[in-house]
Amino acid sequence: MSHSESWNVQKNVMHEQLLQLEEIRSHQMEQYVLQHNVEHKRLEQLLDQYIQYIKNLLTLSEPPAQQLVLLHHDIEIEYLEDGFIDKYCIVLPHETNPEEGKISLLSPVGRQLLLAPIHSELELETPAGIMKIRIVTIEQAAA
Repeated sequence: MSHSESWNVQKNVMHEQLLQLEEIRSHQMEQYVLQHNVEHKRLEQLLDQYIQYIKNLLTLSEPPAQQLVLLHHDIEIEYLEDGFIDKYCIVLPHETNPEEGKISLLSPVGRQLLLAPIHSELELETPAGIMKIRIVTIEQAAA
C-alpha cells in the first residue's frame, strides 16, 4: 500500500471516529461524567479540541509531520523513574479493556495522553500518584 493510500485509509478511520465522538460529545457524555463541574467542562473542552484536530487532519492530503496521540493508536510510554516501558491504546469508552492496555479517552489517564506529542514528557496523574513519563512511540493500531 502506498503512502498516499495508507493516509486515505487512516482518514476514513478518523472520519468514522469523528462521528462516534460527536455522538459521545452531544448525547452520551453524561453517563461517563456524572457531575456538571470543572472536570466535566475540561472533558468537553478536550473533546472539542480533539474533534477540531481530526476535522483539520481530514483536510490534509498528507499526514502531519508531528505525531500526536490519537484514538486507536498504540503508544509506548517510558516511566522516567525506572525506565519501565508500558503500552496503551486510547479507545472509545465502549472499547475499553484494561487487560489489553485499551484505556478510554474519557478516563483520567486517557485524557492526559490524548493529543500529547511523541517524545513529550508528562507528569501523569494516576491513582498511584504522579508518574513522570515520556511518550516513546505512537503507531496506528492494527485493525
